[in-house]
Amino acid sequence: MLFYYIKLAIYSLKRTPLLSFLMISTISIGIAATMITYTVSYMMNKDPIPSKSERLFTVHLSTWGIDNMYRMRDGKEEIPVFVTYQDAMNLYNAQKAPKQTIIGSYKAMTRSSEQPVKDATSTYIRSTTYEFFEMFNTPFIYGSGWSASEDEEGAQVVILSKKRNEKLFGGQNSIGKEVLIGGILHRVVGVFDDWPLIPRFYLEEFDALTEVRDMFVPFRTQMNNEWVASKDSSIYCWGEFELSDFHSVINSECVWLYFWIELESAEHRDEYLDFVNNYAQEQRLLGRFQREQMNRVLDVNESINHSNVMGDDSKVAVWLAAAFLFACLLNSMSLMMTKFHGKGGEVGLRRAIGASRQDIALQFGLETFIVGLLGGIIGLGLANLGLLVTAEVYSHLNAELMKMNIEIVITTLLLSIVTSTLFGLYPIYRACKIEPSSQLKSL
Repeated sequence: MLFYYIKLAIYSLKRTPLLSFLMISTISIGIAATMITYTVSYMMNKDPIPSKSERLFTVHLSTWGIDNMYRMRDGKEEIPVFVTYQDAMNLYNAQKAPKQTIIGSYKAMTRSSEQPVKDATSTYIRSTTYEFFEMFNTPFIYGSGWSASEDEEGAQVVILSKKRNEKLFGGQNSIGKEVLIGGILHRVVGVFDDWPLIPRFYLEEFDALTEVRDMFVPFRTQMNNEWVASKDSSIYCWGEFELSDFHSVINSECVWLYFWIELESAEHRDEYLDFVNNYAQEQRLLGRFQREQMNRVLDVNESINHSNVMGDDSKVAVWLAAAFLFACLLNSMSLMMTKFHGKGGEVGLRRAIGASRQDIALQFGLETFIVGLLGGIIGLGLANLGLLVTAEVYSHLNAELMKMNIEIVITTLLLSIVTSTLFGLYPIYRACKIEPSSQLKSL
């Protein structure tokens, strides 16, 4: 019997091709617009590393002087998300967490050792310690991270992104090959695989949605080469300093390094925060940390919320897309009412020969289900096309933000089917209320 009603529903759609096309198109456009904005929003806000997001923490210190503030947030004084070089080294060397890592940044001209000088490109490079790769579940195609001994000595080694490896070495295994960074030869020890860590929570909000850096080197290597420049990374300073002088920067109160730790469990956070507060008090006695102490130890999701990666504009866009979908569904409902009203004679005849109101509701319900399914499938295609265009327009953002996962695909189809069925209930109700006698007289 169900198969019979499906046949009736398909036949009904074929009999009114224009109305059917308009209903399906209206739903598919609304679904596409909604899912484009929802996909970007979902990818921005999902837990990027659920296996350990409650055990990874970033450390923020109240390092500013008495006459200096980092910035204001919601009318209150804010503290930096960065730490100074001396604080990063003090916390790192204390080894109070099972794992900790320092994350820096700089820019240099880079090329493979086989390329001519004219092919060198200006590259933003990420510097870090060897624990970084295990802490953040970094996937490798070739090789691995550098060793603890290479980290300590500041070896001239480099890890390439998959994209940069393809540009320099055609995507082949490049372990052992050499890359020139700032005129200094670095040996390739690893190549990242695709790394769907979105957002990159270990960075500031404007970096969290960008592609992974093309090259990673040991933090000690950056320090040994004295590669620090204010124009190449975010640096905020107070007191006496000279940004053009390397030693002045690392001995100053300039904050420019991220510091992350991994604890055995979330329950150890308070213990580590006590250590941080005690450290801050020691520094205060030495004449540093002169402002109110608001030191923080934030886990991954708290850090994402604090950085406001999503942004208010994106939230507004999602609501506007939802409003557009609602308008599309209202239009589709109007078209359904027109279609079902035009089938009054057919309904009256079927009722006269024994069909119940439940039979009529089932037939038209299946018709709205098919409309929603087709609208969802077409909307899914339009949404993916829209995401491709968005990825081209916003090429500075991570391309992974513009890709639907299986959860979003299923959500898209279900949203289309459920909403079209819900908005079809009233037209179906009106059709079921048609009296056979009134319609048979007009036949």
